[in-house]
Amino acid sequence: MSELQKLLSDPRFRPVDKTAREPSVASEANLGSVLRVVTSMHAQTGIPTPQSPPQDWDALIHRVQAAARQAREIEAQAREREERIEHVLERVREDINASNERARIAEMQARDAQVRAEAQVIAAEERAKAAEARALVAEERAQNAEAWLGRVQDAIMAEFSDLANQAAA
Repeated sequence: MSELQKLLSDPRFRPVDKTAREPSVASEANLGSVLRVVTSMHAQTGIPTPQSPPQDWDALIHRVQAAARQAREIEAQAREREERIEHVLERVREDINASNERARIAEMQARDAQVRAEAQVIAAEERAKAAEARALVAEERAQNAEAWLGRVQDAIMAEFSDLANQAAA
């Protein structure tokens, strides 16, 4: 049986109730147990290990645990920042889409206003042409009426000039 299998089957590495609630606590506890077991196994197998006080190992374990905690905190902060950035990007996308929609609506309204204005200009030009044509017709009729009035006056003057001369005499 390899050393790894021995370590995995060792009851000291089995999760306790704490692990179900707090996995980081269990891994920190298991790490200390693993180091102690490995040290005791080296002593049993006769592998020479440098004799270092348990405080050194505990300090190392605490440093590893602190580094792991810091790495988890940094990773959590990075996830938070990423989520905030995604949220901001989504709002920006929504704002851009809303702005594009407002611009499209404004362009449509401007085109509609331009079409209406052009139609009104064309209608006004047609009314002006019709008014000019009516004015020309009215002017021609007025000239004809003046000519006829002149003829009527001449006829009256010619016919009644003898009577007017006799009454004056």
